[in-house]
Amino acid sequence: MFSTRNKYQARFTIFVRHALPLSMLMTTCLPILTPAYASIDNADDKSTYSPSGMLLLPLTPKLDVPSTNRVPVSISDSGVMKPSSNPEHNQSQPILGTSAEKGEVSAQTFDNDTSTIDENKTLKGTIQIIADDTEFDQDKNTFLGTGNAVAIIGDQNSKLQADSILYDQNNQTIDARGNVSILRDGQLTSGSAFKFNVTSDEYLITQPETLIESAQVIARKSTGNKIGVAFKDGTMDMSSPFILYKNLYNAPLGYREEAMEGVRHPQAYLPEHPSFKFKARKMVYERYKEQGNLTVLGGRLEFGDFSVPVGTMVCTVGQKDTKAVMPITPYIGNNLWSGGMNVGVQFNTGVGKESMLSWSPMVQLGGRPSNNTSGPSIGLAGRVAFTNPNFQAHLAYGSVSNLLIADLKGRVWRTIRFQTGINRFLPDGMLGMTRARLALEVFNVHNVYSIPYLGSLTFRTTAGWYQDNPQLVYISSTYAKLHGNPNTTVMNSAYKVQQQIMFTTHPLFNIGDDRWGIKSYIYGGVAARAYSSGTASTIGQLSPILDIHASRVRFQTGYTSSAVGGKSPFVFDQYIQGQNSVFVQGDVKISKYLSVGGMTGYNMTDKLNYARTLVAAIGPPDFKLIIGKDFIFNNYRVGFNVLYGQPTQFDKLVFKNGPDHGQLGSTAGGI
Repeated sequence: MFSTRNKYQARFTIFVRHALPLSMLMTTCLPILTPAYASIDNADDKSTYSPSGMLLLPLTPKLDVPSTNRVPVSISDSGVMKPSSNPEHNQSQPILGTSAEKGEVSAQTFDNDTSTIDENKTLKGTIQIIADDTEFDQDKNTFLGTGNAVAIIGDQNSKLQADSILYDQNNQTIDARGNVSILRDGQLTSGSAFKFNVTSDEYLITQPETLIESAQVIARKSTGNKIGVAFKDGTMDMSSPFILYKNLYNAPLGYREEAMEGVRHPQAYLPEHPSFKFKARKMVYERYKEQGNLTVLGGRLEFGDFSVPVGTMVCTVGQKDTKAVMPITPYIGNNLWSGGMNVGVQFNTGVGKESMLSWSPMVQLGGRPSNNTSGPSIGLAGRVAFTNPNFQAHLAYGSVSNLLIADLKGRVWRTIRFQTGINRFLPDGMLGMTRARLALEVFNVHNVYSIPYLGSLTFRTTAGWYQDNPQLVYISSTYAKLHGNPNTTVMNSAYKVQQQIMFTTHPLFNIGDDRWGIKSYIYGGVAARAYSSGTASTIGQLSPILDIHASRVRFQTGYTSSAVGGKSPFVFDQYIQGQNSVFVQGDVKISKYLSVGGMTGYNMTDKLNYARTLVAAIGPPDFKLIIGKDFIFNNYRVGFNVLYGQPTQFDKLVFKNGPDHGQLGSTAGGI
């Protein structure tokens, strides 16, 4: 074996070609390669040879050519190769470089103190390597660089760093070991070993760890090429937890407030010991997409030895919030308050960047027909929805209630919004939820928080056209009594303009803390309404409220005094709380797995409940099932609240640099 070794502290640089025909090497390289070895092995006076600290890397082994053919060369600023006229160049060792584009071999001279790699001047089709110590094995035709070894692969947009880098010219592979880091196309990956096939652009990383946008990936191994990367047996850890809250505002009061804090500060509410793990058979990350860039196949939620399949998920990662769309999910709920319980399956499809289209075939259990007659207690139902941050539309039907329900909501400009509905409960400020047969309105909500002694002051301005259907109040006997049991079927219609002003004071007193404490504040509001029918009405209310924390018990109670003047032509927007009413809402946290609560509102004038609900939050802190029944509106609420911040385990993760006609099964190559 013939070998050459330099142990100088100065770093050195070499260029090696991806592939070069042997005949070209024999005819072109011989005048350049031989003198270095001839001067060492054959010169009579070895004292005249002074090592330069550079290693000459021949591309063919064991070349034996007379030393008189040595021609020192240099590369000018313009990139033109020419013989060197500077006598000092003869004192430096030529470093071999090759151009894959022209098939030429060139020599470049470097000073002995070369210590950096110029990435901007790396030729396409070349590999540039620098290290502290080097060894060239001519018999094996290998080059070994150890100590702060760095390699730049010119046409791969890649930079490699490791404790040692071995380049094998026979099979055109680079093998790096120890503290490996590889930067490819702006993506930094670290690992314990790296193997790269120069001719096929395939590589293998052992124990890789990489950042993909805002996600960290740790795996057993990774294989890749210019198409993409495939990780095996690893985890993906998102920078921000995944949060899913459904029907949160219908949850028990204490749990609702805790969950809202979890939305604001999710990291602080992640449990030390998660109740479940999420695993995936395969995940495909499509780097070139802004939305829907992570597809999860074969996902499962594992609760100890018990697991629940969740099917395929499409997520958006790398944005401010982690979003997920599950193509198939169960649906249990009231189906836009059509009555009873609706059970079925929901199919979801992402549309564009932030929109989603979903549809659900369901079975309706219970409910009352809109004409207040008896009918079957079971029937069919369906729902279609389209939603995005600025626009949403729903369409639903239930055969038991025989009612078509629809809404359309969106943003007009800044804080101005519109909402329309067909037989749909719509929010109406201090009046809660009201249900017209037809509603078309524009409204603006403006909040002010800078007024002394007031926690908030809200102005709600509304203008629109409405049509009444008195029979819609018969969703329950109590709700109908609160509206005077109307026996008319006349559908009045009119325009309405409404101004509401609502306020909440700062606490009048505050004793204790959020575990044991009591505070009080005042809520009030006034509404003035004018109709195109020539009528008008006003409503005013004032309510002192006690807010109590007592360890596991959390509740609020208040008394409301109201005044109503004038008359409305509609049944649906009548004031149902009465001149005097009381309410209590809250919950008891029986354990971290169960909270039970609800709300009762009592109209002392008509001696009727205007609100009566029962709700429960069941499950561990990071996975809650919310169930509830509203006895006045005669509907059920079901939701799943999930907080997940643990690494997601996967069998395989494909990281794709570009589209491949939708083939999610393609993988990067391996060595």
